[in-house]
Amino acid sequence: MTSAGTSFTIPTVTTDRLILRAWCPDDIAPYTAMNADEETMKHNGGTFDTAGTWRLVTHLIGMWALRGFGMWAVELRETGEFVGRAGLYAAFEWPSVEAAWSIRRDLWGSGLATEAGAAAIAWGWATLPADHLISIIDPANIASQRVAAKLGFEVTGHGSVGPWKDQILYRLDRPPDG
Repeated sequence: MTSAGTSFTIPTVTTDRLILRAWCPDDIAPYTAMNADEETMKHNGGTFDTAGTWRLVTHLIGMWALRGFGMWAVELRETGEFVGRAGLYAAFEWPSVEAAWSIRRDLWGSGLATEAGAAAIAWGWATLPADHLISIIDPANIASQRVAAKLGFEVTGHGSVGPWKDQILYRLDRPPDG
């Protein structure tokens, strides 16, 4: 079987302070620096080098082609500076579409993860037929748990999903008007 190729577009989402956009080659260096930071990555499966970051970015881009949604690169509107990633995720055999976020450590506590997560969720409700979203968070990641709560997620239990063992499982139901 041959295919003519797949064409897809990664939409751009803009918030007050952020632009959620398609990944580009210039994102590899700052994302590698973010992924090399042990504190940033202790709840995300450990650090990545440049090759690991490259594989992760191509995986995140591929999600858009295979699923029609995925993770965006996140930049500051004011400066164009790369600050992290956020979006919707559902790897092979994932239980549902997950809303996820990760912002550079020097910007923790600034509300950027909540802003990026809210934008991804709003895009998901406007675009996807899903009746709910999930979030999978390490029990030790208190900051991400706070973001999930601010976004309206509720704890549904504990479990393991993919490589993530003993995680807190969150759910956010589609609003009645969404």
